[in-house]
Amino acid sequence: MEMQERCSFQRFRCLHDLWLLHCAILVASPRKLAELAERVVDSKGDTSPGSKDPSPPNNNGEPFAAAWCGMLKYWILGDIKKAVQESEIIWGAYRYDIARVAPKALLVKWLEGDWKGFVKLQQKDFKALWEWARKYQILISETDSEKVIAFDRLPVPGRGWCWAHCGLAMLAYRQGVEVASDPFWFPFHALQCAVRGTERMIDGRTGTLHRMAAPQCGSAIRELPKGRRR
Repeated sequence: MEMQERCSFQRFRCLHDLWLLHCAILVASPRKLAELAERVVDSKGDTSPGSKDPSPPNNNGEPFAAAWCGMLKYWILGDIKKAVQESEIIWGAYRYDIARVAPKALLVKWLEGDWKGFVKLQQKDFKALWEWARKYQILISETDSEKVIAFDRLPVPGRGWCWAHCGLAMLAYRQGVEVASDPFWFPFHALQCAVRGTERMIDGRTGTLHRMAAPQCGSAIRELPKGRRR
């Protein structure tokens, strides 16, 4: 964020903030995450007092990134009404082709706090992602105990990995929700990293210490060594 203060060139600022915020969602402490959320853009752009460019984002992909960022920003800060308002802008905005979004139905359940429905749609999305991996031969082979992935066939991270889905799930998990995991798309050890990266995990609704749920069983994942691509 220091670079934002030093640099007057704000092109791709919204996308930058979106990726940065997701990195923080995965590993930052609650205090650091809240500090960052206060400073990232929303659908109106950077309207902070020290902004070097207070103009709204151009419709070249930036409004999508800004609105998604704003939705997460206000959810983290506890303003669900504003989070919902930001989410309504997402679906009408032009989207970068590198940005894979979470299914709208999954996002709606997340905003509503319908965690049973959210987990059910998580599992549906994971299933769809595996079907996509099979279709494009990213998943080389599979058995009941192992899946072999050709990582060099995955598109760039923003399009090949379900970052948006995982961000929503990680935020829910930080609030004490037992979310679904997947051995590749959203592995359980990612949740463990979040716990280790925070001072402590507190359920914001009850004020109680959140205890980590037992890992969900799944197939082992390994990469097919180079030179053995089929």
